[in-house]
Amino acid sequence: MVKISAVAVALAGTALATPMPQASGTPTPKTLVSGALWIRAVAAPNYHKYLQTKPANVPGTAILDSYTTAGQFNVEDGQLVNKVSTPPLYMWVEEPADKANPPRTLATWFNTTKNPFGTFAFQGDALSWSVPSVKRQNLAAWLVCAKQALFINTGAFSYQTPSGCSDQTIHYYNDKTANN
Repeated sequence: MVKISAVAVALAGTALATPMPQASGTPTPKTLVSGALWIRAVAAPNYHKYLQTKPANVPGTAILDSYTTAGQFNVEDGQLVNKVSTPPLYMWVEEPADKANPPRTLATWFNTTKNPFGTFAFQGDALSWSVPSVKRQNLAAWLVCAKQALFINTGAFSYQTPSGCSDQTIHYYNDKTANN
């Protein structure tokens, strides 16, 4: 049986399990700012869906959605940072109570403080996340579930995928503009 985290269940029905300030967001520049990258999926069913929050550039659930509202990011000192938000936003990963047997999905969201759990990195152009206390077969395995919410996949990529989710890898893209 596939375990899904309580935060994942909460995210399926709400914008975010952790309270965040309400804001209207600011549009992302249509051209890539210096030091930033687009991050997107490259396989169906989320082909060319881009990492972002909704509204754009405010604390909230990490999602994959339209290129027209794509965020701009980079990895700095192991943190995934939104490069166009003020203040900067950092991607957080849910810390499971049982790290030896974590749920299949670990929720992700953006917050104004640095993520204390795990390290982000690029493996080639693929975005990965790791922490020594949680063993993963594929450090670049992600899941996209209800409302396009993005999760860390702690299981095998494309095997026993939780219902309502799709396996994804997400990659940086550094062309001047995001595209469909």
